[in-house]
Amino acid sequence: MAAAETDQTTAGAHYFTISLGGAETDGFFRDVEGIASENEVVVHTTSDAQGKSQVQKFPGQLKWNNITLKRGVDAKNSLWTWRQQVINGQIAAARKEVTINVLDWEGNTIVTYNFINAWPCRYSAPGLSASGNDVMVEEIEIAHEGMTRQ
Repeated sequence: MAAAETDQTTAGAHYFTISLGGAETDGFFRDVEGIASENEVVVHTTSDAQGKSQVQKFPGQLKWNNITLKRGVDAKNSLWTWRQQVINGQIAAARKEVTINVLDWEGNTIVTYNFINAWPCRYSAPGLSASGNDVMVEEIEIAHEGMTRQ
């Protein structure tokens, strides 16, 4: 490990908080997936004077991946209520700033991810089985228009 890395605090992937629209969310999320952005790669091929191919690659369309949040089902209905706004056509009201803070072992924020104009594009209720004893987990997928990392 390089000397510059030894004095930095790292975080466990299991210690984070989530805020929807500036307010702490109801319940605890167990998984967050999809924090990513990418560019399509545009390949441009030309030939030099000797006929040899020259390949150049350029960044194309920017894509912000949707994020998926998973949590155990409880009596609170806040995620479904948020999704219901979109279903009812209240898109402007449903758009929120979503913040995910990754914490160190002492509860201090190490990394903050902010998602701009986020809204729930999919909600998934858990499957039910009378023969199982699994924890019921609901999912909400959130589309957004950009991300920052601080």
